[in-house]
Amino acid sequence: MKRIQPVILLLAAMTLFLFYRQSHRQSFTEGITRAQTARMLAWTVCDMNKDRAKSVEPLIDVDSTLWYADEITTVLAEGIMKKDGDLFHPIDYLTWKEASNIADFFDISLSIPVFQKRKPIPLEKWLQFFDRLLAEQDIDIKIIKKEQKILAVPSASDTLDRWQVKTDSGIYSCEGLALEKYLDQTVTAYIYQNQLLMAVPADPQQAEIITASTSVDTDNTKAAEAPSESFSQNDPLPAASAPDIRVCIMNDDFSSEAHKNLRLTSDAAWQLTFHNKVIQYPADEVVELNIDDFSEDGETAEAVPENHHFMTILSINRSCGNPSYSGRLQIMRSKDALFLINILPTETYLKGVVPSEMPASYHLEALKAQAVCARSYALSAVKNPKYDFADLNDSTSCQVYMNQGTDTQTDLAVDATACEVLSSRQKIVTAKYFSSSCGSLSSSDDIWGYPDTASQDTHMTERLETEPPGIPALSSEEAFRNFIFQPAENTYLESSDPWFRWQTELSMAHIRSNIAESFAKRMSADPKRFTVLSSDGTIDPDDISQIKVVKRAESGVLQKIKLTGRNQELTVSGEYNIRCLLAPSSDTAVILQDKSTRNGMSLLPSGYFFLEEINDGEQITGYKIYGGGFGHGAGLSQNGADTLAEKGYDYREILTYFFEGINIENVNTLE
Repeated sequence: MKRIQPVILLLAAMTLFLFYRQSHRQSFTEGITRAQTARMLAWTVCDMNKDRAKSVEPLIDVDSTLWYADEITTVLAEGIMKKDGDLFHPIDYLTWKEASNIADFFDISLSIPVFQKRKPIPLEKWLQFFDRLLAEQDIDIKIIKKEQKILAVPSASDTLDRWQVKTDSGIYSCEGLALEKYLDQTVTAYIYQNQLLMAVPADPQQAEIITASTSVDTDNTKAAEAPSESFSQNDPLPAASAPDIRVCIMNDDFSSEAHKNLRLTSDAAWQLTFHNKVIQYPADEVVELNIDDFSEDGETAEAVPENHHFMTILSINRSCGNPSYSGRLQIMRSKDALFLINILPTETYLKGVVPSEMPASYHLEALKAQAVCARSYALSAVKNPKYDFADLNDSTSCQVYMNQGTDTQTDLAVDATACEVLSSRQKIVTAKYFSSSCGSLSSSDDIWGYPDTASQDTHMTERLETEPPGIPALSSEEAFRNFIFQPAENTYLESSDPWFRWQTELSMAHIRSNIAESFAKRMSADPKRFTVLSSDGTIDPDDISQIKVVKRAESGVLQKIKLTGRNQELTVSGEYNIRCLLAPSSDTAVILQDKSTRNGMSLLPSGYFFLEEINDGEQITGYKIYGGGFGHGAGLSQNGADTLAEKGYDYREILTYFFEGINIENVNTLE
């Protein structure tokens, strides 16, 4: 490229770019969350073991069961922090302006850098202020700042609970902190009694603090920086529009994140950083890594292909065969398993998500809508990671990734919507989606809410999937039965889809077998949604003789059932739990409305169904199940989006059809 500008302008441009890039990176990877701030401040002003405020109105985005709920209630009751209407934004980073407001409360001056008031305050700066607060205020609570060596963390210990850490001074509660990176290292800790409120490296050259919503780079090898020097000369400058995302790659059947061994190769020259060495391999060279190759828990290896080529994992099978991944692959040992993390730019990641979540043959506007939803979900995960070591996984529990190969049409959809997300009040909206609708859409609360919690998402509402959307009234068994058996002709968007209506049949013997196999497992995973009433508190699957519907939402989705026997009564809430317990057997067919069949389903297609008894005299021998739709039923229906695109809707119109009160904005314009 010709140098057509003076050197001074080039330097100025580079300076501006680096400033922008660094300040944008801060908004994702540095700072302290509002929830963590609330925890530090709440324990500073009162002994939370004894005194917990209870007088604040419920907040939409603060689940009373989560680790930060009491602390947020306390700082709001004391007036130390402020809410945003009925929101607190617990996982957002604390901004300079918000930190300044806290400083004003304690009559401590805090200067805000020019143009930075809406940017996250770096953790280092926050702790400098916190040190002043402890030194200058006459506070009864005595928080101690001292060095501690991290001896054990939950992921590498069978004796520690999720939010515990063992140091050379004892076991502490460390709610909201992910301290795996500091195992066997010395940290400077802020401690009150049995609470470790914050920890930072005692050696300032170590990496920054890892919180539960901070991006974690688990590589601890000194040679890990070598790959970027080898391959970076031809790489483009990193985009300032979005962070890299960390995807945990699951095993063949998506049942576990753990791998016993991994076989890697590439279609180009590639290198492996391992045991403080960088090893170069030619194209097509296969390397197998086993647990025994790693000397200790937390040790990592990293594979990087040359010139933006792909790494292929020969030990994993997907619908497309052995999957190939862009970016870099990190392999981490934890206990007796290996974990595989793909680290890559978010926009590149999305090109592996969209064709895996929606057929590439769908209309382009539907694919664009899917891309915006997937991007919104991904960036929400970056701010609130599923794991300490990864933001999300590649299964249906998050977003399916690289189950299908990339496609030019889906690539176009991602590029055409670059950086666009669903937003509300300058915040990213976590966009949920599913496969096919029965003609009625559910609210977020219908699917994921608990009876004793406030609404978590007001953008997914109950509505009939008609033009324009109608209001459903399907909570009674009679109304829902009529809806399934006699839908108004040509009224619903997806009435011609095979999954619009389906049916199957289960014997009581099979239902009892499901209860024996899955009830305890699901109750352990989701205890608030299960109750057991029996003389000795145990479950006897063979005693179950009847199923009754207890609650159905206005959208028609089943929310609660009762399983009864002579000596017990079991209740199950939540459409997913119900679908699991009433899953068909491997040889039981689900019959679709076009008379095609599906076998081997691990759960019922949806929670939109009703039960019809099969009787032999007075004995119930099984149930016929009549339902509709495929998936949870809240948010964007992928098949419905394609139908709207066929009708001429553009992707923005599709998104506003399925999500109420949202904007579609460039993520760089959001706070």
